[in-house]
Amino acid sequence: MEGAENLANLIKPLSDALVASITPAQLITILAGIVGVGMTFVLMWFGARKLRQIFTNAVTKGKIKF
Repeated sequence: MEGAENLANLIKPLSDALVASITPAQLITILAGIVGVGMTFVLMWFGARKLRQIFTNAVTKGKIKF
């Protein structure tokens, strides 16, 4: 248990400084940015899959179907 207490005492100043330097508004802004970038990648993934499906069908069946 002594090691855990030493670790807690060592991390406490870092934790306090981090909490004091980041405001809730900044945290929400960061999370919104992460969600926005993530959604962009998800939409690109679905778009790439759809384009691949269209191309595959065009080559194998000779038809372009959206």
